Amino acid sequence: MISTRIRPYLSNEAFWKRLVLSFITLALIYFWYSAMMLHDVYDSPFQYKGADISYWVMHWLRIPQVVLHNEVTATIFDLGIILSFITAIALIDKRGFTILAGLLLLLYQLLFNYKIGYHTHHLFGFQFALLPFYFRKKDFNLAVRFAGILSCLSYAFSGFSKLYHKAWMVYHSFSDILQNQHAAYFYFRPETMRSKFCLWLIQHPGLGYTFFICAMILQMSFIIGLFTTRFNKALAIFIVCFHLMDWWLMNLGIFMCMTVMVWLFLYRPKATEE
Repeated sequence: MISTRIRPYLSNEAFWKRLVLSFITLALIYFWYSAMMLHDVYDSPFQYKGADISYWVMHWLRIPQVVLHNEVTATIFDLGIILSFITAIALIDKRGFTILAGLLLLLYQLLFNYKIGYHTHHLFGFQFALLPFYFRKKDFNLAVRFAGILSCLSYAFSGFSKLYHKAWMVYHSFSDILQNQHAAYFYFRPETMRSKFCLWLIQHPGLGYTFFICAMILQMSFIIGLFTTRFNKALAIFIVCFHLMDWWLMNLGIFMCMTVMVWLFLYRPKATEE
């Protein structure tokens, strides 16, 4: 049972918006601390464009030449994106400020990938979480459901891809993945608990295979979210569990950026409570 004190917040649109925007703001400040902002990579020699038309359009518009002209321009952009989210929190009813913050966040992701030389997906959770904020108030609840469906599709397709490509048939696959993923970490930090645990998993491929199968099933279970919201709380827990496991076993630092999508499964529109 949900506490009567908590229940009103679960259907409070402004509360969820401020919570999500505050979460992203803190994440961006952490990225600054972790040297993951544009002023940290502005002078990289890479100009990644890949096959995504978004990168080519950005390149043709010469946006990288302007934003990444030097450390000063990159720093101004980094400060601007953080300030845009702070402004959006303060003026939560002004949808334009949130749209601006979201566009700057998307541009940051494109520019960051552009300069590090390969495609990263560490901000996709933020994009899914922000999607409902761009719609008018009367369409907000529907947009939350739509964003939740997109999130479920991303997890479900990932799980079914593993199933279709028969990754589950390779008994030692996860042990081999761990060995490659943590090669440098094992060398520089052999005394840590994570190193010891992952080395133990490598030596016991059966247990590693079990973790892999559990992760695949966990991802495929999101197919349920396409048809009903009855199990949304369970799916929210699944997101946290999956990315905790992903962080602990694979050392993928996307826990903060992906678990923010949990709000899409915990928000309870007033219309559904009546």
